[in-house]
Amino acid sequence: MAEDYKQKVIDSFNQRTTYDDEGDIHSKEAERLLAYMPPKSGQTILDLATGTGLVAIPAANKVAQGSVIGVDISSGMLAQAKKKIAAERIYNLELIEADVESINFQAEQFDTIFCSSAIVYFNDISAIVNKCYNWLKPRGCLAFNTPDRTSYLAEIKVKVCQDLFGINLPHLILPLWTSEKCRLLLQQSGFQNIEIESHQYNKYKLDKNYDSVRIEQEFYPKGNPLSNLSAEQKELLQAEYKKAVDQLIAEHGEWQVATNLYVKARRSAIARRMDK
Repeated sequence: MAEDYKQKVIDSFNQRTTYDDEGDIHSKEAERLLAYMPPKSGQTILDLATGTGLVAIPAANKVAQGSVIGVDISSGMLAQAKKKIAAERIYNLELIEADVESINFQAEQFDTIFCSSAIVYFNDISAIVNKCYNWLKPRGCLAFNTPDRTSYLAEIKVKVCQDLFGINLPHLILPLWTSEKCRLLLQQSGFQNIEIESHQYNKYKLDKNYDSVRIEQEFYPKGNPLSNLSAEQKELLQAEYKKAVDQLIAEHGEWQVATNLYVKARRSAIARRMDK
C-alpha cells in the first residue's frame, strides 16, 4: 500500500513540468521559509523533497563555502532543478534521487534541514522528524511549512466524511494542520525552541468546477478508507461535499484564503543520538 502511494506521488510530480510557474505560489513559499530561517555562510544544509530546487538553489548561493544536499523522489522535478543549477553554475549543491523515508545520513551532519510545501506527503511524518533530529548538529534547526486546516477545503472534506459515513478521513494535511499538532510532533522527537507563524499565501476563487476533484482520488499516505465505498456512496459523498462548499460560498463568498504554518525548531544543545 505504501509503495503504491509513493508511486502515485512520483507520477503526479513527474507530470508537473511547469511547477515553478504555477501561480508563483511555490517560489513565494520557499522564499518565505528561507527568510524565516536564513541560511548562513559555511553551513551544511539538507533540503528534503527539494523538487525543482526552490529552497536548495538560493540556500546554496547563501552558504558560500558551505554545502547543500537536495533529496527528492521525483526524477521529473530533479530534472528541472538540474537545468537551473547548470544555468547558474552552482557547484556546492548535490541532488539525490531517493525516497527520503529510506535514505540515511550521518548523525549530526547538518546545521539546518528545510522542507518546503512537502512534509505532509511523507508516509510517516513522525519518523522523518525523528531522522531530522538525529541528522542535525546540536542546536541545529528544522524548518518547514505546511497548510493549515482551512486550506484546500480540507476541514470540510473531513467533516463531510465523518457526518455522512462516520469515516475519520486521513486527509493529507491533517497530521500538521494546526499549530498544536506541529508543536506536539516536534516535542515528541525532542525538539526545543519551537516557533510557529501563520501566513496567508494565496487567495483563490472557487469556480463552478471546484468539485471536479474527487475526494476519494486525493493523496492518502496512511491509506484511503474511501476506496471501499460503493460507486453510489462515492457519488453521495461528492454531492454532500458540493452542498457544504456551496453553503460556504453563500455565507462567505467565492474567494477563499489559503494559509500556511511556518515552523522552526532546534535540536537540543546536548548531543543525543536517536535510534527511531
